[in-house]
Amino acid sequence: MTKQKMTVMAILFAVSAFVLAGKLLMPTPIQIVIQGEEPIVVGQIFRYTQYDVAIISLSTVVLAISSFYMVFGKNSEASTVVTVLEQKDTSKQEIAFALKLLDGDKRTVFNEIVESNGEILQSDLHTQTGFPKAKITRILDYLEIKGLIVRKSHGMTNKIVINKNGLMKNK
Repeated sequence: MTKQKMTVMAILFAVSAFVLAGKLLMPTPIQIVIQGEEPIVVGQIFRYTQYDVAIISLSTVVLAISSFYMVFGKNSEASTVVTVLEQKDTSKQEIAFALKLLDGDKRTVFNEIVESNGEILQSDLHTQTGFPKAKITRILDYLEIKGLIVRKSHGMTNKIVINKNGLMKNK
């Protein structure tokens, strides 16, 4: 769904919701008048006329259609991502999926590992992200528990490698 279609649907949604609420809250006033030398207004009642019912029905239909279109319509960005992922191999699809599932700092750290071709030293993560070493350790603990990475001893630090074998097993 393009941004223009989404904008049109959002405008239709807002207008139809406003019209529907307005008609439901304020039905047409009908005056009861007794004819004579001088017309006398006996009373005023509020009723829904056929015109009101038609407007309510039409705005309800437009509201429903625009709602379903905005909620269930295909998002162009999502279809672009799917198209790009279809062209990649399975492990890259799994990595992209894992990145979508992660949030905030976890995504940042995992993305740094991915951008360094799937291998990076733990000390380099501290330098590249600017996060404290303790925070990186906690995030790596989480990623390791989820099966996304494997830590290998490498001198005074660890080498962090993407776990391509168990990437999708522990989700």
